[in-house]
Amino acid sequence: MKLISFKNIFFFLIGFFFIAWLYNFFSGPEALKYILDHKELGFFLVLAHIPTIYFDSVSWQLLMKTKQLNIYWCFVITWISQTSGKLFPTGNVTGEFVRIFLSTKKGMSGSEASSTVIGDVALAAMSLLIMAIFSFLSLIYLYEEFSILGGANKYLFYSILILSLTSLIFCFSIRKRFLKSLIKKPLIFFKLNINHVKSLLRFDYELYALSFRIKTVCFALVIRLLGWVGGAFEIYIFFFVIGIDVSLLDVIIIESFTAILRSIMFFIPAGLGVQEIAFVIAGNFVGLSSEISFSAAIGRRIREVLVGIPAIISWYTLFKKTNN
Repeated sequence: MKLISFKNIFFFLIGFFFIAWLYNFFSGPEALKYILDHKELGFFLVLAHIPTIYFDSVSWQLLMKTKQLNIYWCFVITWISQTSGKLFPTGNVTGEFVRIFLSTKKGMSGSEASSTVIGDVALAAMSLLIMAIFSFLSLIYLYEEFSILGGANKYLFYSILILSLTSLIFCFSIRKRFLKSLIKKPLIFFKLNINHVKSLLRFDYELYALSFRIKTVCFALVIRLLGWVGGAFEIYIFFFVIGIDVSLLDVIIIESFTAILRSIMFFIPAGLGVQEIAFVIAGNFVGLSSEISFSAAIGRRIREVLVGIPAIISWYTLFKKTNN
């Protein structure tokens, strides 16, 4: 546990100092001035984030077989879990554990909570992959000078390949019930008590059964895709408020590249540094200056804080009685 904590703190500090370097290198004071000159940004960014949380919540609820959580609690738990993955000095995966924990506190079985959350994470990755491929092809079509493996472009290309490979491996392992086969291995079986074995088998079966609900999964995938578009809309609102002219395709490219790079680097606490450099690189793809792109990255961080603080308060107040 101490090693894990030290690792998280180590990556957190690296990310913090990387942001400080980016702030100095990309004219941080000028980037910050765009935000300070438009103090109403915080209000608009918080409002613009609501559709994203809503679509993510609907996608998750669609995967629930028993619908033990209504859309209100799905929204609240998704809101809290996303905050924990972006604000806490731990990797992004922390939010998914929080979502499982809080959904079980509201009465959902552990196997269904874990299987629907993991299934939803897989859909998030697949919908992001669709959006990233669309953005990549758009860049190739719109810009003749765009080189697939030239400069920073190769990071987007390799990220798409990695995400594609992991998605295929995940789908294959679920259909082949790899976890069940792994548990049957004598060396692993004897290291687990019978309750843990039963829980893992229930989780494996729930995820396996979910993979056959094709219509539901496809519909949830479309809803998840709308969630990513909602994230791009937030960026569009930011540029609109500060008076920068961008197209919807521009912000989709920025959102998809930023999200895919942050997903690949999920172990970096709160995506510190990763998110900021991704905004700058993607902004350069669509012709924005580094200062403006970096200001958008700062705006995203400000939104995460403004949305996150009420989420932490809600966690304490809404689940206090449950924990007691």
